[in-house]
Amino acid sequence: MKTYGLISLVLLINLSLLLINDYFPGTLASLGIPPWALFAVMAAMIVLSALRLQPQRDKKFLWVFPLVSVVFPLALLFVLTALGGESASGLSLTSPLLWIGVLVTLAMFRRTHKKVSQEEAVKTQANT
Repeated sequence: MKTYGLISLVLLINLSLLLINDYFPGTLASLGIPPWALFAVMAAMIVLSALRLQPQRDKKFLWVFPLVSVVFPLALLFVLTALGGESASGLSLTSPLLWIGVLVTLAMFRRTHKKVSQEEAVKTQANT
């Protein structure tokens, strides 16, 4: 669980920095961070989680991770817009592609949660 938490934190920080740079161009350059480095770290984290870690089956994780991975970026987009930023890539709260992505992500997490619940029910029945 700690490894998943660390990977999730790194991915959210990278995503946050990329969104801030999208809404306020030049932010990463002023911090001395090349955008390619963030993409490289994100790719490494995704590959690490896909290749090295077992699928997370903790019920708490199946609810917390989707909420954090969807709500946090949406809240950040809201804050960046409220601060007067404008997306250079067209990614905004009014973007239909953003909401389609949110719905697909939530549907995938729901499917995973349902599958885990069914597996637990079968395991419980087998033990009785």
